[in-house]
Amino acid sequence: MIFNRLNNGAEELRLVTSSYYANADFEKIEGMVVAAESELANVVGGEVMQTIEADYNAGKLTPIVRAAQRAVGFMATLRYFRLNDISHETDGRKVKMDGENERRPFEWQLERDDAMHLAEYYEALDELVTLLMDDKHFQRTTLYSRISSLLVANASDVEWVTGIACSPHLFLRLVPFLHDAQRHVAKRLGSEPLTISDDTLKYYAQSAIGNRAIALFVQKTEMQALPAGAFREAVSGGGRSMSSTTTQLHDYCEHLLRTSESFIHDMQHLRDELAGENADSHVIMPKNFRKNKFFRW
Repeated sequence: MIFNRLNNGAEELRLVTSSYYANADFEKIEGMVVAAESELANVVGGEVMQTIEADYNAGKLTPIVRAAQRAVGFMATLRYFRLNDISHETDGRKVKMDGENERRPFEWQLERDDAMHLAEYYEALDELVTLLMDDKHFQRTTLYSRISSLLVANASDVEWVTGIACSPHLFLRLVPFLHDAQRHVAKRLGSEPLTISDDTLKYYAQSAIGNRAIALFVQKTEMQALPAGAFREAVSGGGRSMSSTTTQLHDYCEHLLRTSESFIHDMQHLRDELAGENADSHVIMPKNFRKNKFFRW
């Protein structure tokens, strides 16, 4: 665990989140801290998480350790506060009321506070992923090796070829879908996309991969887990029915797949031109020559 090394876990949480009281009982939130750390390990890899924990236990509070603490701290406190909005007692769940000094917050206030915690969590996660990309321990992991074999190799590439805002942590979630899309494009290209030397051909291949990967990601990810951006709009409409939301999401995925296919067609056409082949040899309709026209009664 990356908290409570000197039995002052509550104070450490207070320092990284500014919301958990230093005099609070750390044991009440310890289970949520452990769960948040396990989820973070699923994102960055178990080996990396072990390295971060080893540095923390050795007293090395590196920027990577600090970023990991922030991410874990905000997720753990968010869950702790949600769980304690209602008092869990032996005879059931209750809401504490104190008319003189306190009042229960409105639902919109709770939602806004939750959103702020999540925003801080994702900001810390983005910072952690950015730092890890230059970390020698992370560069020896299987995940980094998989990233290195991608033609669309970072969040900036995804945003450039799709127009969809992509954060560092979102890029990590896209890695398996980018691999799937790259295999599809390689099959249509007839060679490994990483070997492309022509800039325009590379752009077509990257655009085909990026748009297809986003479509696959949207299709296979729970709606609540979708990141902000164009395809999140389909789930954020308050009054819409589930069926209309699903239809909009399906239509958006189909649009992305059609866009990918359009870039694949441009890629194949340019590939043939660069190879000196007749790119129009497959056209079924002949070209229109005015000189060979005749009219018969």
